[in-house]
Amino acid sequence: MTQATNYRVAVVGGAGSWGWRYLSSFASHPRCDLVAIVDRAADRAREFADHFGVPAVFSDIAELLERETPDIVSVVLPVSISHQVVIACAEAGVRAISCEKPIAVRLSEADRMVDVCRERGAALGCGTAHFEARNLVQVAQWIRGGALGALTGAAIPNGLPREVSGAGCVQLTQMRLLCGAEVEWVEGQTQDPTAWEEGWDLPGGGTAADLVDDHTHLDCPAYGRLGLTGGLVCEIPVPRPDRPGVVSVAGDEGQVWVSHPECVLIQGAGARSTPVRPDFMEQSDPATWHEHWFDPVIERLVTAVDTGQEAQCSGHDYRQALEIAIALVLSAQRGGERVNLPLTDREHGIVPRPFRLRGGDAVGWNRLGRERGPGLPK
Repeated sequence: MTQATNYRVAVVGGAGSWGWRYLSSFASHPRCDLVAIVDRAADRAREFADHFGVPAVFSDIAELLERETPDIVSVVLPVSISHQVVIACAEAGVRAISCEKPIAVRLSEADRMVDVCRERGAALGCGTAHFEARNLVQVAQWIRGGALGALTGAAIPNGLPREVSGAGCVQLTQMRLLCGAEVEWVEGQTQDPTAWEEGWDLPGGGTAADLVDDHTHLDCPAYGRLGLTGGLVCEIPVPRPDRPGVVSVAGDEGQVWVSHPECVLIQGAGARSTPVRPDFMEQSDPATWHEHWFDPVIERLVTAVDTGQEAQCSGHDYRQALEIAIALVLSAQRGGERVNLPLTDREHGIVPRPFRLRGGDAVGWNRLGRERGPGLPK
């Protein structure tokens, strides 16, 4: 039997709080060898590198790619610059790349990321939506196998509070996964983002309003209706900030709710309906799942290199979520009129909250509930 290949891995933006999670998971993966951290926070990057035994630290992606081309690169950067690094990695020959949510500010940037990665044969994974509920991928396969009968509708019951793009991309991506369908039209309404969160100021004294123009819109709460292929409709009611984000999919023989710590599965109609637990629900312990939920985020990149196939929870998935979010905002601006997808004008974009746009080092770690930047655990 041929021995499995180990892959060389770099984490760009590895000296942040989310970068720490990537480093920790890669370090514990038996087939991943961490070769570099890329981060401008030099002291913290060196501290992290020493902790995980990473041999090299670079201040920018160009330095790394001049030295070597890793097999896998995870990009954990603010959305304002993430797309540039993803494209540079793909053009350099990196075989699997991941980035965080939202995938980009502008739809044209997301298109370019997806297109270049496909042209260069690089698998692009984005975000963690497929892994944020236990067994979600298996639940989607269970639905596709006919467990709910013919699908009749979907919902995001608590709306898309605070961020239709920045956080809402998770629910939109989960809904697409469970329905196995694309969104063909959108009817949307939005709410004032400043009513949900103060402090939309930007580094240097600017405000969010400075970033808004005819094509660029401010991230905000949203609700409405989404029309999917096959005639399904996803209902998104007025947001409820006090409730967690969930997704529901219904069929003529049952229903699924995506919740935590695990999904709720119902089979049967009317008086015959009853909760069920297929065998795959027993493959992990819901009491300890949260300790290992990030492992599949890493494994999907290793699998993508092994198989040469698209990464689970892909850049395409999050590109589609960004487009849906933009369409909801455009529809709201037009009085809730129906907006058909795909959008013809690909220059539209949504500016996310400051910490997503610029990062914790730029806007202050207190925005993330921290008085100082991330460091090694005590």
